[in-house]
Amino acid sequence: METRPCPKCNEMMDEGWISLTGSGYMGYVSKKQTGMLKVQTKVNQARACPNYGYVEMYLDPKELKQRIS
Repeated sequence: METRPCPKCNEMMDEGWISLTGSGYMGYVSKKQTGMLKVQTKVNQARACPNYGYVEMYLDPKELKQRIS
């Protein structure tokens, strides 16, 4: 998948995937994480368009930057 800039701030987006936990919350896992243990960054908020199905999910950017640096 091609990395693209954020449509809101133009910063290059991080690529990863969404994962569900046994605790019942959704988390994001960056492909940049190394090692055997990949730690999720908890998704704190989501919004969805009822007309088009477009979904936005939000997490703490500071927490994500700690995991991928």
